[in-house]
Amino acid sequence: MAAIAGIVLVAFVVAAKRDDGASVAAPAAAAPDVVAPEAQRQVAANAAQANRLIDGTIQDKLAQLKGVPVVVNQWASWCPPCQQEFPFFEQLARRYAERVAFVGLDSKDDRGDARSFLDGFPVSYPSVFDATAAEARSIGGGLGWPTTFFYDHTGRQTLIHRGAYTSRAALQADVERYALGATS
Repeated sequence: MAAIAGIVLVAFVVAAKRDDGASVAAPAAAAPDVVAPEAQRQVAANAAQANRLIDGTIQDKLAQLKGVPVVVNQWASWCPPCQQEFPFFEQLARRYAERVAFVGLDSKDDRGDARSFLDGFPVSYPSVFDATAAEARSIGGGLGWPTTFFYDHTGRQTLIHRGAYTSRAALQADVERYALGATS
């Protein structure tokens, strides 16, 4: 009976919804306080692609960042809420530059429009170009814009946040909890 109660409790926690409509997963495993040299190289290589639209898959990008907490932001140039929250992502990408890799996922967009968008909203990380939203769907997105995905340092997806962040503080709290595994 206790085992069944435990399973029901776990299912309830995993299926819970936050007040802002975001799907909740388990908090991230706590990231090490000291970032390993290989992880530092991976974060630096990601940052070297700053403000670029890159080809390839989001799965390949995540594999390149193995061992590093990752925040993936699905956006599109035609999305007003994406424009509103983009500065928060850039501010936090700079704040956590040595500990968390940020990746954009430009989905259902025109490459020229996306390039113009990035010219107006430059960021210190790359964006995977995803014309059909197939890449977004492969990680649980592609249903609404923006959507943000959090991965802990083990590569486990810990949260899918659907909708825009309305404050830097809200995004920062999710980076701390779902990418870095901080508990407060």
